[in-house]
Amino acid sequence: MKRLLRLQLRNVFRSKLFYICLGLTLLGPIVESFLTKEAHQVFPSMVDFLSTEISFIGTIFIALFCCFDFNEGTTKNIIARGYTKTQLLLSKYIVSIIGLLTMYLGVFLLYAFLFFENGFGFQTNLLYSFINSIIGIIANVVFYGTISFLLEKNGAAIIACLFIPNLIPTALTLIDSKLKLNIGDYWMEAASSKFALNPTVGNLAISIIYYLIYIGIFTFVGIKVLKRKEIK
Repeated sequence: MKRLLRLQLRNVFRSKLFYICLGLTLLGPIVESFLTKEAHQVFPSMVDFLSTEISFIGTIFIALFCCFDFNEGTTKNIIARGYTKTQLLLSKYIVSIIGLLTMYLGVFLLYAFLFFENGFGFQTNLLYSFINSIIGIIANVVFYGTISFLLEKNGAAIIACLFIPNLIPTALTLIDSKLKLNIGDYWMEAASSKFALNPTVGNLAISIIYYLIYIGIFTFVGIKVLKRKEIK
């Protein structure tokens, strides 16, 4: 598994995809520095950036990276080396998370460089939001990774990862309104939204529990889907 992780990390950090996505992500604070003369505090700015959990660019990165071996025809070679499909799946999840968090670290350092004169602005409630955002990122990476493994193709995976997360809450809201149910309250983002409105330790714990449950569900589904796939 360690060798497979090193292989996947090498694929990420040697690929143009990662650096293109990193560059596009870093444009956010750069453009902001030109548009506003206000000196932001670094930590609040980073928390605001993370509050979106997965940016447009990050979503594309996850979809393309998780589909990479399928599109390049190297998945069969990986399995032939003795790695299991489950190990391949988990390595994609882990390396996607590392790649995405590296992008966000770059954004944080850039915010620090551009706006450090106004301080970091560290606050306890912001720390809670930061923790919630990180767990949310992990849950969404696993969610998007599972979708990408299911579809395998770059284009289909990107479209699905961009639209499905927005369609699910809408669909649940319609079901709730028609059937007088509260299914939408059990979607993983529901608890996070409640935490955002009232960032207490209790709401943070509930939000994290929801995320962890869905991480387990998406991982289970991903493993089942990949095991049934014929590796070409």
